[in-house]
Amino acid sequence: MRHFQRQLLIIGCLITFPILLVLPQYFSGGVILGPDFLFHYNRFYDTAMQIKTGNFNYFISTYGFQQSGRIVNALYGPFFAYFQGLLVLFSKTWYNYQIISRLVLNLIASFSMYALLRVSHVRIRLAVLISCLYLTTFAILDWTIRQNLTSWGAAISPFALIPAFRYAANHELSVIKLAISVAILLQVHVLSAVILVIAYLPFFTYGLLTSTTLKKDLIKVAAAIFLFFLLTLNVWTALLAIFHSNNLILPFTNHRMYAYSITEIGSYWLFFSVSLLVAIIVLLFVTIKKWHSANPFIKICIIEFWTFLIISSSVFPWYLVTKYKIQMLEIFQFPFRFFVMVTIFTCVLVGSFLSQAPTPKYRQVCKLVLIITLAAFFQTTGLLTNEYKHWNDCQHPIKKLNTLVFNSKNDQAIHDSFYSTNLNALLKLVQKKTPDYLPEYQKNVKKTYRKYAQYIIYPSKRFVKTIIHNKLVITWYANKKSFINVPVVKYAGTKLVFNGKTLAKKHQQYRLTKIGTPILSQKIGENKLVVSYTIGKWFLPILFITIFSWSFCLAFWGLSWLLSAIENAQADS
Repeated sequence: MRHFQRQLLIIGCLITFPILLVLPQYFSGGVILGPDFLFHYNRFYDTAMQIKTGNFNYFISTYGFQQSGRIVNALYGPFFAYFQGLLVLFSKTWYNYQIISRLVLNLIASFSMYALLRVSHVRIRLAVLISCLYLTTFAILDWTIRQNLTSWGAAISPFALIPAFRYAANHELSVIKLAISVAILLQVHVLSAVILVIAYLPFFTYGLLTSTTLKKDLIKVAAAIFLFFLLTLNVWTALLAIFHSNNLILPFTNHRMYAYSITEIGSYWLFFSVSLLVAIIVLLFVTIKKWHSANPFIKICIIEFWTFLIISSSVFPWYLVTKYKIQMLEIFQFPFRFFVMVTIFTCVLVGSFLSQAPTPKYRQVCKLVLIITLAAFFQTTGLLTNEYKHWNDCQHPIKKLNTLVFNSKNDQAIHDSFYSTNLNALLKLVQKKTPDYLPEYQKNVKKTYRKYAQYIIYPSKRFVKTIIHNKLVITWYANKKSFINVPVVKYAGTKLVFNGKTLAKKHQQYRLTKIGTPILSQKIGENKLVVSYTIGKWFLPILFITIFSWSFCLAFWGLSWLLSAIENAQADS
């Protein structure tokens, strides 16, 4: 009974702190907007409307991104996009969505970090306090401030590190847990999954080198990799199919990577949380001092801490990466992304070192960490409250960025659209010139942001777009017979039916602009273009295998957890 009460108290703390963090936004009515909000809001609005209307299209955008038929979600966390679409529908307004998505993110992060700390043998009180402290770091607040998906990766990463920790510590290796840990991150944020695999390397290297059952462990790792591919089959197959038949415009290559480290432009990752900064400075000395007395597991964590700290800073020669165009490293774009792992290993090391304090001192340590956690809470809420106040007081609610197109000069209308149940109102008033994953029909197409506005955003006002039976239907009226650019994107798998006739490029029935919008010969009167996407009958079994694999793994894992909980309860009684 005492064990149950203690567990209830722990769960209560891990739920209460995330709620307290979002309450100021709820009471202020404020909104915080970062550079990525429109890109992700379009993604999630698209899936939300697909769920609401039942007009599903896994590949092309039929509701978001100006209903342009462009491919985004299929290449960028498809299952996660549908999960976010459900949150959007539940929220009803973008303001509510900001609060609810933050709450869900914080809850995942708090329980994820607590689970990792307990696996690392951090004592319960410290584990709870440090888990709460983790929510005040920029790794988690990046979603609140900049609407960057890195935070969702940071929320899941502690949970995903557990299989590596357990294997290095006691050679415990679960095929299903290992596969799910990497797969769930890949379904959310690809770069976070890549960074996770990099973090895995020292743990599994040590584990395999010291294993007494090496052959058995290698078989388990191979089985986990196979299961991982089944759990992410929808991602790989879509990615390969689309890239094989299209030349896509990839997210921009950052030619100044060195400037976006935590010691340069990205310094806010380091300085946003004072408690994290102090902890890192202290660890720089403590890790060196305690290196020889530390056990192998802690030594690996220290190596990870130092490695990711160097990689995320300008100490690492990022200028050479851009100078010699090392594409394998250029995909990370911003070195400060590696700082997520620094934050996680800081929490683990601080928790581990403080847990070694003798019982009388341990209580004092917990009181000190509690004070630091409360101070971090007030610092965070204070900084965010200033942002909410700025939103409510500012005449221009959205910064006039070069990548944005404003279809209204009425700032009040833009402000009010965040509180409107018409979710599309905001996306019509403000649009973003993001050319990611558009097809490139000429080599080295330049000024793609401008071309996206020219060929898709600006012309869209002349057309009526509806969705009928999962297909995008575009209609318009013409006073004369002439050629017209239709603001919809044509990929290799996109099927165009114009005025009842299926168009074929080989018959020269249309031309394509540099970013794939078709130029058609319109007739006088009503014109109608029906747009659909065909991937082939093979993809439906792929989706079925992926969904079945997830269902099986989660059911098996849930059953294992339930049996373990019953055993613990019986042992406690």
